[in-house]
Amino acid sequence: MNIVSLVRFENTEQGTFGLISINGICFHSLELPYKDNKANISCIPTGEYICKIRYSPSFKRNLYCLQNVKDRSYILIHGANFAGDKSKGYQTHLAGCIALGKSKGVANNKFGNKQRCIFNSQQALREFMDITDNEDFKLIITEV
Repeated sequence: MNIVSLVRFENTEQGTFGLISINGICFHSLELPYKDNKANISCIPTGEYICKIRYSPSFKRNLYCLQNVKDRSYILIHGANFAGDKSKGYQTHLAGCIALGKSKGVANNKFGNKQRCIFNSQQALREFMDITDNEDFKLIITEV
């Protein structure tokens, strides 16, 4: 079973930023800010999770779903650009899931404000899916 590492290095109101690596290949990661693991508004706790392919009716495609996340369900790895705290006026494309990107930076959100984000998310997701080849893997999430 492949091991995928997600190292979170910055938790802000504009999102939790990190790096995901598999077989020496790295992608930027983006998640919601941590808010005590509350559904739909928080990233999940650090730890180890098995990820399995599952069909997502929302995205109309197969995506990886994290298994046995305490007090949570349907945590996917998918494409997204923004993951800010909505209660602070930031835009988000996530409800607790993990997004991948090729780079990170700042862009105008839907409110016309500058917000930190990741770019080329769909390309990163395609590359990640190609590398993992629909095989289950263990995701190890840590923080620095």
